[in-house]
Amino acid sequence: MSFFLKLNIASLLYGLIFFFSMALQLNYYRLLRLTGWSAGNLDLFLLIVQLVGFIVATIFMYKLAVTWLGHRRSVYATMILWLPYTVIFTMVFAYLFPISDRGDMPVPVQGLILLVMLGGYPLYIAIISLAART
Repeated sequence: MSFFLKLNIASLLYGLIFFFSMALQLNYYRLLRLTGWSAGNLDLFLLIVQLVGFIVATIFMYKLAVTWLGHRRSVYATMILWLPYTVIFTMVFAYLFPISDRGDMPVPVQGLILLVMLGGYPLYIAIISLAART
């Protein structure tokens, strides 16, 4: 496989990881309504899912970066390339599963939390890429 394809697959996976984390947070009230769980139970479940997902994704992406992307400087391109894939996943999800109930709208402060996540995620990718290069 060419390096360009490997770089884009790694970026797609980074985008998918961020999308899953974002989708779980933005669809909190929808999940609450659909599962019928109490808010405490759903909070605990989402915390466990996101922590386990974060750890597994970090290990997987590190191993993928070491084997596929190697010691090249262009591995840092994934710090930017993940964003278009996340936008595409978000648009497809919003098209396939529109919010039909007004009660499922995320709270306004969720936007601030996502902005912090958007700022920190490239740093997370940079740390993985730096560790994979050394």
